Amino acid sequence: MAAITAAMVKELRERTQSGMSDCKNALVQAEGDMAKAVEILQKMGKAKGDKAAGKVAAEGSVTARVNGHVGVVVELNCQTDFVARGEEFKAALRDLSHAAIEHKPTDKATLEAIAFSGMTFKDRIEGLTVRSGEKHDVRRVAVIEGGAGSHLHTYVHSNDRIAVLAEIASSDPKSAKVIEFADDVCLQVASMNPKYLDRAEVPAADIAKQREIFSALMDKEDAEAVAAPVDFLARIQAIITEVAAEEGRALGDMDAEVKAHLEKSEKDRATLEGFKKAAEKAKGRAPAAKEKILDGKVAKWLTEIVLLDQNSVKENNTPISKVMANVAKEVAGTKIVRFVRFEVGEGIEKAAAKDFATEVAEMAAASAKG
Repeated sequence: MAAITAAMVKELRERTQSGMSDCKNALVQAEGDMAKAVEILQKMGKAKGDKAAGKVAAEGSVTARVNGHVGVVVELNCQTDFVARGEEFKAALRDLSHAAIEHKPTDKATLEAIAFSGMTFKDRIEGLTVRSGEKHDVRRVAVIEGGAGSHLHTYVHSNDRIAVLAEIASSDPKSAKVIEFADDVCLQVASMNPKYLDRAEVPAADIAKQREIFSALMDKEDAEAVAAPVDFLARIQAIITEVAAEEGRALGDMDAEVKAHLEKSEKDRATLEGFKKAAEKAKGRAPAAKEKILDGKVAKWLTEIVLLDQNSVKENNTPISKVMANVAKEVAGTKIVRFVRFEVGEGIEKAAAKDFATEVAEMAAASAKG
């Protein structure tokens, strides 16, 4: 059998991105044949990859980068924050963002197919899965190509879990005022998570659906309001019955008992009156009045999901649209064109965490089988 040298292990590691120990073992098993060692590692990697395929990768990191008139946001997932903090994971995410800047991929598959340092990202990420034992996944990428009259700006939160890319158009996109505004916009998007730039972008079907939800909630609240006086009187009757039993006295006419109780308890009397007023209001609400209330609820909901309608986190009670207009007075043509916000794991359904007792039981069962 040929002697296994450090140079052979190094070469195999560079070709396969496998761990040093795995490379050495593969060379020993292949009796020094490099091609066979590569095949062994490929089979080993497939087995580990297949095992990890069914797992949920909902942790990881995001990054945003700008080079000239091209900006990108990329999300790379794994299973634990510990792995996401590793240098190999960070390097992969950094290289993904550089490749995205250069090649402008339109989707995940296109980004994974890009060759970087002699290896596609798909193969590189599979290598991360094999070496760590955790599933890794290039989840998504977004690219914005700005024009000559726009400024691209990024913000990445300190924990690398939220990244924002925004495009601001302006007559002077490099002015300090525009750059400051762009920074404020990115912070706003990161903290308040708007879904749309303006109301025109909100699908009519979504607005109609939200209105239906608010309407159903109002109907439920009205039904509860109508039932509240009856329920409250029932609770008072139950208390009267319980007290009478404890005192060993016979109950008289219940209506009289309740009346006497309310005459003694100003608090309960006021509570009942409040319930009755609310019930009358709910029963007497005209359809037109309900529609007006629904209009207000939908309008408030839109201020939560539409960036231009949100109040600035920096300038309290001032809508972003007004902040933008004020900047445009100083630097003509300044406006928000678009934005992208990625947050690690958003929309991924995570597996329920196992409690300690369950984990111990599973370990014991596995040990017994072994």
